[in-house]
Amino acid sequence: MTITIRRVEKSDHEYFAYAKSICGKATYFLYFTDDIWGAIVLHNFVEMIRRFFEKEHVKFRLEDTVIKLKNEYLFSIFREGQSIENSSVN
Repeated sequence: MTITIRRVEKSDHEYFAYAKSICGKATYFLYFTDDIWGAIVLHNFVEMIRRFFEKEHVKFRLEDTVIKLKNEYLFSIFREGQSIENSSVN
């Protein structure tokens, strides 16, 4: 199982991590930022994928290409959800 991490276009601190299912029928993804909360949610995402697919090891692949979202409204929902979760923890 491989988790790919790509930076969001026009941002130096936002990323998407994603993993395709073994049969290729589904893609699991995570939006996160490069701070302590982002590290925690990335760790939890990796553990969720590892346990669900019953894998002992998970590989990471960092790609130089950026992710370009066509729908800015969709991206604003990801950002808003991230800020709400971070503020509720503090």
